[in-house]
Parts: sequence; structure tokens; C-alpha cells
Amino acid sequence: MLKIVIVEPETFTLLGIKGAISQSPDIEVTGDATSGKLGFQLIEQVNPDVVLVDLLLPDMSGLELTRSIKTKTKSKVVIFTNQTHSDFIKSAFRHGADSYMLKSADIELIELAIKRAYFNECLLDPKLAKKLLESLDKNRYIDPSFADRNLFEPPTERQIQVLRLLAQGLIFEQIAKEMFLSVSTVKNYASDLYSKWHVKNRYEAIKRGAMLGYIDYNSVVNEAFQFEEIEKIKSGIAGI
Repeated sequence: MLKIVIVEPETFTLLGIKGAISQSPDIEVTGDATSGKLGFQLIEQVNPDVVLVDLLLPDMSGLELTRSIKTKTKSKVVIFTNQTHSDFIKSAFRHGADSYMLKSADIELIELAIKRAYFNECLLDPKLAKKLLESLDKNRYIDPSFADRNLFEPPTERQIQVLRLLAQGLIFEQIAKEMFLSVSTVKNYASDLYSKWHVKNRYEAIKRGAMLGYIDYNSVVNEAFQFEEIEKIKSGIAGI
């Protein structure tokens, strides 16, 4: 029987997938966690065959967790998410994911992905396959090698918190009040993150953070692009 661990921050989703998989005669859920750090500790303890990982975790990126699992344990990883953008899918596989499934998939398909991963086979949710193929010849706003260059120095929890508040539209003064910090300290967190990711401003940081799984890609990336275009227009450098 295959042993799996589920790392999923949403309690309702976690209970649902656990209940569904528990009906399988071939798969046993040996543990679950709602954050990346707790999840990795559990994985090291129980040594599961496969881990289901949500990309949006409260304390780190699911991509970061995936790379840690693949480099430090023998467990396979099946991404279990609502993220459908092709850049997200490719980034997940670059970080070592074995399969990629949407949460809307039928339980039979999710179980198949778990079994395929265990036998060193890849399964991509059929709803995403066409989108991924169509994107291969299109330009991406992120350098394919970017993730690999930055794997060894992930952002701190404070930097992630600042990033997520920036993505909500808060300014530094508001973030300082929210985090009970000085404005200069918040600006330093943001500046250090910009340097780490080689971005120029908050809008580029939001896009990059979404791409790497630290904030919800679908809810913020379009807004970030719009803000960037507005800034270009203001600067007189809009597309000619």
C-alpha cells in the first residue's frame, strides 16, 4: 500500500481529499499538515512514498517545499492546486514535481497521479495539457533559469508577509502598522527582496512572487501587469 502525506492549508479541502483517498484500497494517508514547515517535518518523520503539495502555503512557497522534498528525501511530489497558468506548471516541474493536478480533478485521476508518481511516471491534469503545449512558443515574463538561480536563498517569512501585503494594495505606512514595525524596517524588507529577486519595483515583485508560489497568481498577476503598463505610460516609455 502506498503511503502519502498531504500538505494543504485549507481545512475543508484537506478533509475532503483525505476522505476521498481513504476509500482507496491501495493508498493510505499517513499524515497531513497545513503549512510547509510542519509538512516537511512530518515527511521526514513518516517517509511517505508520495506527497500532495498545494502551491500556496501560509509560510513558504509550495515550489520551495517541493524542491526541499525532492533534494532531501526520497518521496515523490504531486502538485495539488488551483493554479492553471502555464508558467506556474513549468516552474513546478523545474522545481522537481513529478505530477501536476488540479483540485477540481476527479478522485480517480488524483489517485492515478499518485500511483504514476510512485512509479517514476509523470501525469499532467488533462485540462492543462493543451494550455501548456500552446504556451511553449509564447514569450514568458520570467527567465526559465530564474527559479534555479534563486533556490538556495528563499525569502524570509517577514519578506513574504510584506510581499503579500503589497499585493493587497497596501502602502509601506499601512504595512508598518499591520506588522507593528517601523516604516524604514518594512522598506528594508522590501528592498532586500527586490535585490534578491532582481526586480525594480513592487509590481515586478508581485508578479515574480506569484510565479514562485508565494502569492496567488490568478488574483494578482493581471493587476500587476496593469500597474506596470500605467507606470510605463507615465514615464513615456509605453510600447511604441
